[in-house]
Amino acid sequence: MNIKMDFPIYFTLQEARAMLPEVKSSLEKIMKLKKEINLLKSIKIDSNEKSIGAELALMELNQKYFKKMHIFYKELSELTKNGIVVKDVNDGLVDFYSKQGDTDILLCWKYGEPDINYWHYIDVGFAGRKSISLLEDNKSVKSN
Repeated sequence: MNIKMDFPIYFTLQEARAMLPEVKSSLEKIMKLKKEINLLKSIKIDSNEKSIGAELALMELNQKYFKKMHIFYKELSELTKNGIVVKDVNDGLVDFYSKQGDTDILLCWKYGEPDINYWHYIDVGFAGRKSISLLEDNKSVKSN
């Protein structure tokens, strides 16, 4: 399988905002799956018990676990293919590559926020988020 993708994919602020409903929906699925996977991982079946019932329970648990993992990574992969940078699944933190003039920046959104209201430089991260209003002109945030 030969997949060629050009990364990063750059978004204007408007393009990133237009993607939010899709991103939010995917993140909700991913976050729910992560909780379900963690729950499945917490279930303990005594593997020393040699009964058929224990073996069947273990196989069913593993089947559910790997099915959830497959769906989890499929959803995560779709976001990534669309140029979304998933920074933290637990908090629902994502970034969109953008440009301010010739400088790469990240438009930053966290699950639960009503809109993309923050950005930061590539090497700064979440702690260095700045208000979108601090950009000289929202139109200067453009795609390549």
